[in-house]
Amino acid sequence: MNCISKLDHYIIPNDIVVTLSKIYRFIGNNEFYINTLGSDLNRVIDTTVQKDAYFLSKILKLDISEARARLIIEKNSSPRNKEENTLYNLKDTLSAIQQKFQLVSLQSNEIFNMVNYIYSHYNGIKFDLSEGGQSLLQSQSNKSKRLILEEMNDIISLNLRSEKFEKITLFLNYFVDFYNLRPFVSKNEVISLVILYQLILIADINAFKYVSFFEMLYFDFSNFTDQLCKASVNWKEGYAQTTEFVRYFLNLVIKAYKQTDKIIKDYRFDSTNKKVDNIESTILSMKSVFTKEEIRIANPYVSESTINRALISLREQGYIEPLGKGRSAKWIRKK
Repeated sequence: MNCISKLDHYIIPNDIVVTLSKIYRFIGNNEFYINTLGSDLNRVIDTTVQKDAYFLSKILKLDISEARARLIIEKNSSPRNKEENTLYNLKDTLSAIQQKFQLVSLQSNEIFNMVNYIYSHYNGIKFDLSEGGQSLLQSQSNKSKRLILEEMNDIISLNLRSEKFEKITLFLNYFVDFYNLRPFVSKNEVISLVILYQLILIADINAFKYVSFFEMLYFDFSNFTDQLCKASVNWKEGYAQTTEFVRYFLNLVIKAYKQTDKIIKDYRFDSTNKKVDNIESTILSMKSVFTKEEIRIANPYVSESTINRALISLREQGYIEPLGKGRSAKWIRKK
């Protein structure tokens, strides 16, 4: 907890403040993204989870063929060995985090259950013992890291309730602590990445509902690990420097939100095009002479601009032509 216990001395540089302000403007669009996708939201999230599971398996270098990985991720094919079982459980865990992130807790028992679920086919993974110097009570050596983790969670909960610190930087400092604490006897790298996945969603960074976090990480993993290692220097001594890691990660979030904006823009474009297709079908099924008002009555929730696009498209294709001008003008179907 050497990072989060010393946040009173943490000064956020001006450029990071600017980046955070940009991120919070993006976060302000979270509801818009959800409303735009509507009934397709869960389908989009499912696709994101599939990508996340696939690229996390690549980061972990699981010994699974491409074909088998696709079957497990996309078709829920039953695992045949330990590596495949890990991937199957990882996907299940990531899906649960995505669907229930607002209810997710960082309590030590829940983290313990999570890592043991992911590796349920291995011998039980236990909490490790501290070597000393990693808790508030530094004189206590051989202290269970579970207790240290609980102390960390108490600090996080207190800071969240008091709203004393900015939430995203608070969580990133918590992650650096968790990564360096290495609370379990094994599989710490994996659970650290999954915890980071949780933290960004709890922090309302909803870009990673639409953009695969682990895909972005996979293609920049050497840079990620380099920044994390630099942030971890002198961590045991209580002098970790996390600013560069925070700066790196916030820029990653900005990239994710820019990708999200493009995804939403493309979705709206595709959706509009489908609406144009529906309007065209309506027009071609109407009587030979018709008015725009009759189109509106048949399609009450479609915008004026969409109706105009359909009319222009069919006119250019030679299917219809206008009879007169103005809003009350009639149209005639030629084919």
